[in-house]
Amino acid sequence: MKRILYLLPLLFCMCTSSDDTTSQSTFSITVTPSLTTVAIDELFAVTVTSNESVKGMALTTDGSDPVNFSGSDFGTSQTLHFAFDTLGPKNIIIKAKNQNGDVVSKTITILVTRGDCIKITGLQLKSFYNINTTWDPEYTESDINRLADVCFGFIKLQYTNPYDVGVSDKLWYVSPVKDNQGDLTWDFSVAELYINPGETLNIEFGDKDASTTQLLTPLYPSTKPITFAVYTAEKPSKITYSFPDANLEFVLTVEWP
Repeated sequence: MKRILYLLPLLFCMCTSSDDTTSQSTFSITVTPSLTTVAIDELFAVTVTSNESVKGMALTTDGSDPVNFSGSDFGTSQTLHFAFDTLGPKNIIIKAKNQNGDVVSKTITILVTRGDCIKITGLQLKSFYNINTTWDPEYTESDINRLADVCFGFIKLQYTNPYDVGVSDKLWYVSPVKDNQGDLTWDFSVAELYINPGETLNIEFGDKDASTTQLLTPLYPSTKPITFAVYTAEKPSKITYSFPDANLEFVLTVEWP
């Protein structure tokens, strides 16, 4: 009985000694933004530095948990680039992984303001190629369903890769469909479509059916450019754009800062 009592303290000491020698990771990162308050579409940098080489990185810009790591040797310093096109505070979460698989995370908050951006609030389509004619030939000439079911999309140059400062065209906004031409007027003031007046926006119109879309601007290029820079002095609330070669005319409603 005494032998058992003597062994119990010995086992306890052995277990305690094992726990005390467990190694703890010292991997850490520092996240430094070049700006903490930016305007719509303003490019800013976030520098990530670490005390060990980073072998993988994951990030999100909407506050959600990053789960998709990009596998690369980032070294001990990496510069990321961001730009936002909506207002308000944005939570950027950055995770880094070292060669042992240890993961650390940092969160920064960036405030996005309007700056000098205009807000696009509405569009009225005045004319387009083959307006008031048959776009859906399965219907008779007396059937209103033969008319185009009209929609449009805004295409905008955006920064899409935080690891690269390059830009690419990206579908920015898609309108609701106006069945059988409807009133060809859209109000999207609640969509918060802000853009710097120095930038060019592209637009494309289509006839949207159940599974297919026909372009209402069949001549190449099907997208048409929209510029605002020439109106910065006058600041009109309505701007008319005409493209006679495609029989296309529309009016944008905008709000200036």
